[in-house]
Amino acid sequence: MLKLLKNLNKKDVIFLLICVVFIMAQVWLDLKLPDYMSNITTLVQTEGSKTADILEQGAYMLACALGSFSSAVIVGYFTSYVAAGFSKNLRAKVFNKTLDFSMEEIKRFSTSSLITRTTNDVTQVQMFIAMGAQLIVKAPIMAIWAVVKIANKNFTWSMITAIGVAILLIMIVTLISLVLPRFRVIQKLIDDVNRIIRENLTGIRVVRAYNAEEYQQEKFEKTNSTLTKIHTFNQRLLSIISPVMSIIMQGLTLAIYFTGAYMINKAGLFDRIGIFSDMVVFSSYAIQVLSAFMMLALIFIIYPRASVSAKRIREVLDTHLSIKNGVRKDSREQGTVEFKNVSFKYPDAEEYMLKDVSFKVNKGETIAFIGSTGSGKSTLINLVPRFYDATEGSVLVDGIDVKEWDLESLHNRLRIYTSKSGNV
Repeated sequence: MLKLLKNLNKKDVIFLLICVVFIMAQVWLDLKLPDYMSNITTLVQTEGSKTADILEQGAYMLACALGSFSSAVIVGYFTSYVAAGFSKNLRAKVFNKTLDFSMEEIKRFSTSSLITRTTNDVTQVQMFIAMGAQLIVKAPIMAIWAVVKIANKNFTWSMITAIGVAILLIMIVTLISLVLPRFRVIQKLIDDVNRIIRENLTGIRVVRAYNAEEYQQEKFEKTNSTLTKIHTFNQRLLSIISPVMSIIMQGLTLAIYFTGAYMINKAGLFDRIGIFSDMVVFSSYAIQVLSAFMMLALIFIIYPRASVSAKRIREVLDTHLSIKNGVRKDSREQGTVEFKNVSFKYPDAEEYMLKDVSFKVNKGETIAFIGSTGSGKSTLINLVPRFYDATEGSVLVDGIDVKEWDLESLHNRLRIYTSKSGNV
């Protein structure tokens, strides 16, 4: 993921730094709210307090809430802008990279997998940047700040909060250990679904000619059902987080107020106001602590799938191209194709498909290749535009080895020759 994020440009980095500033402001404003709430609680229970003083504290709370809302809107705008721009550039890089692939690289990934990596995988990375950029910065700041606020306030309440956080973390670790392995399977199954759909659409005439619609449907349903089953399992597990989080928060508040009520009942008359005020503030900060750890947990939920997608994208971008572009753009000779002792075998194959092939075709001449299926006719033709490179020997177009040609110039020449006479 970090290697992929190096594709961020300077403008994106500046916007992300602006987001950090506004996130810090948002956290500070959110954590100021309990302080004003404490002041209001104290004023309400203190004899002689003026309504104007209470309204003043309420105005400060409203200002903090509006400021936090504005900061959140700004952060959301900038992160969405950065994520959308990043995914646009990333899709373009993956697409342009695939244009340089030879048939060897395309077969290594498969067409369906390249489509998934350019679309679904890039979308997963985009979602991580849009959401994760906020959570990665906000969660640690809020957690540390809130813990500092409640530190040394009350040992009993601190222990209750620690127990709530521990329960939350145990739940998250358990869910991640169950869900993470299935995210990798899901991306591969999406590749399979795309492959089946593509095969069915490109071969629709053959499918209908042989009445194979039912066979194709069964093949699709099998893969689609497996994908749905795994995806549904993951979503059901992740859907547990929200209700459990709600139960923990409500239980934490109830426990703090229950123990607080006990303390107030045991305290003296003059100490009760202070304990009650501390209880209100502590419960608010405790919820902030849980929220911070919940955001940290969400990062670990979002990141695994984005990480899998990022790795798949990097595999495409880091692929070594077997076909290197040449520099020659012109030749005095026109309309000739020559094979000199050409031998070829496919990658990882043991036997040669072509062995010691030599011939020359001059301008205006016609040559025919006759042989059974799989004898190498198409393979031989594919060596001319450099869909593959010859394993041994040389293929010459207009007297120049195809490996020396600029690919665009080579393909333009072949296109012109074939469009004029239908012959190479």
